[in-house]
Amino acid sequence: MSYKDNLERSMQRFILIAFVLIAALKTESYPCTIIMVSGSNTALAGSNEDSVFPLTMVWYVPASGNYYARVCFGYKMIFNSIQGGMNEKGLFVDGNSLGKQGWKQNETKKTLIGPLLDMILATCANIEEVKEFFNTYNTPVLDQARIPVMDKSGASMIVEWYNGDVVFLETDETYQVATNFVGSKYIGTEKPCWRYNRAVEHLGTKDSYSVEVVRDALDATHVEVDNSITVYSFICDLKNGDIYVCNYHDYNNPLKFNLKEEIMKGQQEYYLGKLFGDRSVEYEKFIEEGPVKMVEKGYNNNINVAFMFYGILSTNYPKAFNKDIGINVLSQAGMNLFGMGKIDDCIIFLERNVEVFPDSARSHFELANVYLKTNNNEKAMAEYNKTLEINPDHREARLALDNLQNR
Repeated sequence: MSYKDNLERSMQRFILIAFVLIAALKTESYPCTIIMVSGSNTALAGSNEDSVFPLTMVWYVPASGNYYARVCFGYKMIFNSIQGGMNEKGLFVDGNSLGKQGWKQNETKKTLIGPLLDMILATCANIEEVKEFFNTYNTPVLDQARIPVMDKSGASMIVEWYNGDVVFLETDETYQVATNFVGSKYIGTEKPCWRYNRAVEHLGTKDSYSVEVVRDALDATHVEVDNSITVYSFICDLKNGDIYVCNYHDYNNPLKFNLKEEIMKGQQEYYLGKLFGDRSVEYEKFIEEGPVKMVEKGYNNNINVAFMFYGILSTNYPKAFNKDIGINVLSQAGMNLFGMGKIDDCIIFLERNVEVFPDSARSHFELANVYLKTNNNEKAMAEYNKTLEINPDHREARLALDNLQNR
């Protein structure tokens, strides 16, 4: 097989793995809120990104060939997974996740190569060009998402799939709010989302708009629940190219950047956890608990995705937070599976923990206990012995081993 063939096959495997990981993140509909406001001298777009994934990032991509320079926000996966951003032409784009909408391919349209949001920012300068983009390409992302867009003129729209076609939902108001429902279904009727209604109530009382108004609206609609937390927020001033970033729903301490100034520094990427030095107690807890939640989220797809997430977290946590994810992640996830009666998968998790932490008495002891409870006595004895080799003073392992040998 030629080098070119090997390269193509490697790229195909890479794309497949990347698709699986992104699909795993999209199995739940996270309650993100996007707010777009305009005035005679104002075009502002803000976003709350709600998730449980701790590896949040911002990165800058210089112009190249026919592609525009852009700032992107999202997550560190095998590659950077864009969730929203702005380009040098003052175009903003983001996304709201949805349940399946029954999207169908149009045979007359082209196949899109590359991440949807990044391709829009790279190739479109305004709303009309975004419309042409969706009229040109098949965009299967619309099966499970709607795409809010705004340009520096103040024009905005939400692109969604409704009644068997792509719809460009526009408004005559000076503001437009996007949350996690198909707006075309609810034109002229009450909207089924408290975040949407709260944002509209907040914006509807304003005679003019500012960064502070958008920030307060994002604050009023942020979430803090077990399965979804506002992990970051950003506001784009589309006329001036300024970006205001808030980390982990802390709206009192934003950082301000300018796209043109940042692009002059070349291609860059930053973990938001590094940009914001001061961490609240709540954020530290989120960082600590995040890996277990992400591994369990991966497991909800299948065990291989769980270990893919584990590998990504293991590699990138030291870069993002100056700390390893530690022995507790596979241990806790495995024991949670044991509590659910998924014994075989629990053992796979704990066996992997022993592979990763072979010199830990705890990893061997926990695996020994599960072997014992499942009557794998020979394996249990081997793991208790290994525990005692590492820690001869481990009383629980000594007692369990004595009991096994005296049976």
